[in-house]
Amino acid sequence: MKVINIEEVKKIQLDILDDIANFCKENNLQYCLAYGTLLGAVRHKGYIPWDDDIDIHMPRADYEKFIKLYNSKEKKNAVITHEINRNYHVPFAKVFRKGTIVQEHLYKQSVFGVYVDIFPIDGIKSKAQAYICGQCIRCMYIKTSIFNNSQTIARKIRLFITKMLLLPFTEHFILSMIRKTSTLFNIDECEKVCSFGSRTALREILPKNLFESNISIKFEGNEYNIPAQYDIYLKSKYGDYMQLPPEENRVSTHDSVASWL
Repeated sequence: MKVINIEEVKKIQLDILDDIANFCKENNLQYCLAYGTLLGAVRHKGYIPWDDDIDIHMPRADYEKFIKLYNSKEKKNAVITHEINRNYHVPFAKVFRKGTIVQEHLYKQSVFGVYVDIFPIDGIKSKAQAYICGQCIRCMYIKTSIFNNSQTIARKIRLFITKMLLLPFTEHFILSMIRKTSTLFNIDECEKVCSFGSRTALREILPKNLFESNISIKFEGNEYNIPAQYDIYLKSKYGDYMQLPPEENRVSTHDSVASWL
C-alpha cells in the first residue's frame, strides 16, 4: 500500500466536502461546518494549521435522508454507518474515498478510508440523554482500543480490567443504545439540540435556533455553510476562540495513517 501524505489527504477531504455540499444543495438538505472545521473557517479561512480533518453537522432528518440517498449513485466516495456495516465502530457517519484505507494506531481496524465526519443533530429534553451517550461512547473507545508500547503497565492493567467488565456488552449493543437514546425526541418537540456522537455530549447541548439559519464562509478557497450564529457556537465550545492556544497545544489529536489500497 502507498501511504498518502497529509497534503494529499487534505485535498481528498476537500473534494469529499465539495461533493457533500453539492449533494446537499441538489437534494435540499441542511448541513454546516462543525467543531474545529468551523473554528478554522472563521479564524484561519481554512484548516487550523495543526489540524487534519473535516467535521460537519446535519439535523437528524437531513442526516437520515443523506445516508439513504448518497450511496444510491455510483460515486468515488461512499457513506458508512454502523447500520450499513457492522464492522464500523463509530456512532456517526463518515463519507470516505473508495480505494483508500485509514489505519488507526490506538484502536482496532475499522472499515473506512480518507473521510469527512458527519455528526447528526438531535433534540434533547434531559441532560441524562447526553450523559448516557457520553458514557456509552467512552465504553466504545475502551472496547475498540488496543494495547500498544506507548502505554504504561498500569494503564494496560486498567484497560484490561475495564475490557473484561465490558465483555457482556457488544459494540453493536452500545452503538444501538447511543442511537436509541439520541433519537428519543424529534427536534420539533425540543427547544435545545445536542450532538450526541461525542464523548463530551454534555457540553454539546445548544439552543435549537442556533442551527435554524446558515450563512456561507470561505474554507480553503470555497464557500460552505456555517451557522449564522456561529459566534455563540464557537464561544460555547472554545471560549475566546480567536485566541490561539499555547504552542505546545498546537498538535493534531489524531494518530493514524492513510494509504491507497
